[in-house]
Amino acid sequence: MRIHSCSHASASFHRTGRRLLAAALFFSGIFLPVHVKGAEVVIPLTVPFDFLTTGVNKQFKTAPGEVEEISYNKNCRYLYLDHPQFNHQKELVRFVIHGRGSAGAEFFGKCLSPVRWSGFIEILATPSITADWQLHLNVEHSNLYDEAWKKGLLMGPIWNAVQSFVLPSLTSFNIDLTPPRDETLSLLHAFLPASSSAQLDAVFRSATAKVIRVDDQGVHLGLALALPDSLKQTISPRTASAAPLSPEELAAVKQELEQWDAFLVFVLKNIGMDIEDPDIRAQLLELLLASRYEVLPILAGESSELAGDPVRTLFVETWNRLQEIILTAEQRGIVMNNAVRYVSFIRAGDVLLTIDRAAPGIGLEISADGLRRLARILQPGLKVDPLQYDLAPDPALRELFGFPAKLPNEEPLDPIPEDAAPPLSLFDAIGSVYAAEYSQSDDLAALIKRLNRWVPEDSELSEYRATMNKLLLINTEQELQSNSLESRYKPLISNLARATALKESCWRQFVSKQKKITYLHSSSGSIGLMQINPYVWRGFYNVEQVKWNVSYNAEAGIEILLQYLIRYAINEEKTGSIDNIARSAYSIYNSGPKAIGRYRKATSSEREKKVDFRFWEIYQGFKADGEVDLFHCTVKTN
Repeated sequence: MRIHSCSHASASFHRTGRRLLAAALFFSGIFLPVHVKGAEVVIPLTVPFDFLTTGVNKQFKTAPGEVEEISYNKNCRYLYLDHPQFNHQKELVRFVIHGRGSAGAEFFGKCLSPVRWSGFIEILATPSITADWQLHLNVEHSNLYDEAWKKGLLMGPIWNAVQSFVLPSLTSFNIDLTPPRDETLSLLHAFLPASSSAQLDAVFRSATAKVIRVDDQGVHLGLALALPDSLKQTISPRTASAAPLSPEELAAVKQELEQWDAFLVFVLKNIGMDIEDPDIRAQLLELLLASRYEVLPILAGESSELAGDPVRTLFVETWNRLQEIILTAEQRGIVMNNAVRYVSFIRAGDVLLTIDRAAPGIGLEISADGLRRLARILQPGLKVDPLQYDLAPDPALRELFGFPAKLPNEEPLDPIPEDAAPPLSLFDAIGSVYAAEYSQSDDLAALIKRLNRWVPEDSELSEYRATMNKLLLINTEQELQSNSLESRYKPLISNLARATALKESCWRQFVSKQKKITYLHSSSGSIGLMQINPYVWRGFYNVEQVKWNVSYNAEAGIEILLQYLIRYAINEEKTGSIDNIARSAYSIYNSGPKAIGRYRKATSSEREKKVDFRFWEIYQGFKADGEVDLFHCTVKTN
C-alpha cells in the first residue's frame, strides 16, 4: 500500500485512541508528584512510549504480524516497514523502525542497477505541544543503518524514499491531548462545591500544557493551572462540636461514612483480586480495618481524630497509604492486571489532594458523585453502584483477605417475640450438659438452645457461668481445629478468648430493656458477647446471627482474635513472655492493627492503658484457674 497522505490515518488514530487515552489519563506505571510553583499547579501527564508505538502502528499499518508496503514497482522500487518502536536519547524522542527496500530503474521489465537495503531507520525528534493541544514530534536528525547498525554507502535512492514517505508520516503524527485534559478537569468538577464552580471554570479555560522531560517512561507533560489568590485563601472547614451529634447529624454522617466504606471495599477488592500477593493483600486488609476502626468514635458520638469532616480525612489518609502499597508492588516487580488503570486511579486522587492543598479556598468535597467517578476509572464499564452499602456476608471478601471460606455455624433464628420469657432451666429442659452421653456437637446444640435469649437472674448466675464457659471452650476448640497453630499456644488462646469475652461484655449476649429481651450493643454499635462491630466487620459475618446467635457471635470473635494473633501479635513473644501475645492480640481487637504492642507503649492514652490493664488482670485470673465473678465482671483467684 502506498502512502499518499498521512492526514486520514492520523485522524483515524485520534478517534480510536481518544477513549483509551482519556481512560488512562496518561498516567504511566510510575508516580510523579504534582508540582505547586507559586500561583501555578502543574499536574503531570505522561504519554508512555507504548502508547506512541500503538499510534504509529495505526499510522504505518505495522501492528504485530503486519508489514507496511510502499512501492512503485514490486520488483524494482519498493520499501517495506515493520516493528516500529519508541524510546529516547537524552531529551529527544527516538523512533526506530525496521525495513528493507530497493531503488532501481525499470527498463522493459528489468530492474537496472538496483540499490538494495535492509536495516533500520532512526529518527530523533523534539516533542512540542501546539496551541490546539496536539503533541507533535519535530524531526531533528534521521539516519539509515544496515542490519549491523552501520551506515551504508550509496544509499541515496533509498534515503530519498525515506524522506519522501517516512519523515512526512512521522511529522504529521499527532497525539490529541484534549481527552486527558478534559478528563482531568471533569474529575475536578465532580468534587467542586457549587460556590467555587464559576471561578474554577475560568481557571480550567486558561489551562496550558508544556513538555517537562523525556525519559525511559515516555514523554512527561504538565497540565498547568494558574490559580487566583482568592482560591489560595483557606476557608473554614467543618469543625466538630464539643456537644454530641444530634440524631439527624449522626444519621447524615453515618450515611456519608457508609458510602465511603462501600467505595473503599470496591477499590480494595479490585486491587486485591488483580494482585495475587499475600503480603500486598494483607496490607490492603490492614488499610480497610484501620479506616473502619477510626470511624467507631464517631458512630459512638464521641470526639475523634477525624473530627470535622471524617470522610475527607479518611480520603486523604487512604490515598496516601494506597499509593505506598501500589508503589511497593511495582518496586517488587509484582505483576498487576490493569496496572495503568490503578495508577491512574491513585493519581486522580493525588491530583485532587494537591489542588486542595494549593487552593484550599476551592473547598473540594468528597461527594458521592465524585467517588462514583473515581470508581469508573477502575472499571470504565461499571454497571453496579460502587457506593451500595450491604451488610450481607461477602465470601469473596473473606477469601481475598485470607479468612476461612467457612463462616461460623449458623442456627435457624426462630421468630421469638422480644418480650418472651427466658427459657426453662437447662437442667429442667434437657438434663445436664456435662452428662457423658452427650457428644460435643450435642453439647453445643444444647448450650446454644439454653443461652440464646437468656438474661440470667442473680440466682442463675452460677449455672449461666458454667454454661457460657463451656460454650466458649467448645467454640475455641472448633476454631483451633481449622488452623495449624502449635499446640503450645492452645491454653493461651483459650484464656485469651474467655478473657476477651469477659472484658468486652461480662459474658453477656442478651439484656433486658423495658421487660423485653434484646442483644447487647454498645454506643458504637458493637454487638453481644464478643462485641462484634458490624461496621468494622461488614462483609465478613452474618449480622443477624451476630445479634441473635450467641455461639455465632463467640465463633466470630474467636476467629478475629486468631487472625490478629497470627498476623500481628505472635511476634510479641520476642518481648519476653508468651503471654504478651495475648496482651497484644487484645489491644488490636480493641482498636485495630495500629494498636499492636499498645499495652507496653508509654505513648498510649490513659484510657488505653486502663483498658489494657483491665484485660491483663482478667487474663491472669483465667491463667491461674480462677473463678469468674459475673457480679463484678472479673476473675477471682485464691
